[in-house]
Amino acid sequence: MSELSTEELIAQKQSWLTQDVSNLKVDIVFSDMDETFLHTDKSLDDNNMAMLDRLAELGIPFVPCSGRAFNVLPKEVVNHPASKYVVSCDGAVIRDLSTQTVLHESTVTKEQALELYQKLKDYPVTFDIFADGGVYLERSRHNLISQLGIPADHAAFMQRSRTPFDQSVEEFIEGVTTIERLGSYWSVSEGEKYQALVADAVASVKGLSGTASMSMGMEILADGTSKGAALQWLCNHLGISTDNAAAFGDSLNDVAMLSAAGMGTAVANARREDFEAATYITLTNDEAGFSRFLTWALGE
Repeated sequence: MSELSTEELIAQKQSWLTQDVSNLKVDIVFSDMDETFLHTDKSLDDNNMAMLDRLAELGIPFVPCSGRAFNVLPKEVVNHPASKYVVSCDGAVIRDLSTQTVLHESTVTKEQALELYQKLKDYPVTFDIFADGGVYLERSRHNLISQLGIPADHAAFMQRSRTPFDQSVEEFIEGVTTIERLGSYWSVSEGEKYQALVADAVASVKGLSGTASMSMGMEILADGTSKGAALQWLCNHLGISTDNAAAFGDSLNDVAMLSAAGMGTAVANARREDFEAATYITLTNDEAGFSRFLTWALGE
């Protein structure tokens, strides 16, 4: 770990802001969506969208890389000509957008999902099932979202993006094809208690691991699944050196990706762990940090 204070670390890794020429070679760009590419209120940034236009002109593939399920990614980003591939569910699924085919999967078994549900079902936490490109939740737990004390923008997004179901979890899981990942959120006011309970439950199910993108939630994946592993797999598949990959992130679930990319870039609103893992730090998500760094890196 670095001995520098967070302020010193930011200053050191933002020194590029005063340099005219980057001498970098960017062959592919990966970016997290929430709190990174998007504004904090989940809206799109005009400068970042203009940068996607520029990437398309240059023929540099853009890869949205998110914990979100495929069907709830921002359509304007997924449908943009620059976007060639998508990494969804924290690296569980890699899609080729030109053919709409799944190139690679690292998924949760139905048995693992049911085992974890049995351990969590009596707690006041959500049990989000990311399956077949969507996100599903028992209706009783869907109603829980508004009571968790989660920031309003995020709670509204969670309610919009999760489809409630009325059958039992067992019946629902039986009916899906592929479980990409699971998720659980709990009350902000009892965060430490439920974080520990959920983490213990996840650790007790063989083959599952948890990653957090916020303090009141956990993203639950098959072991070995991460945005970083997905970045390495896709670069290898495309014959692109990870040295020439730029990647942007802000959360714990972005650390592996920032480490794996030659140009791992944390937004200034990221966590300390991201600052440590990144080669560069850019401006915040609300200051178009994504486009600001790429403008410099591409020599624009």
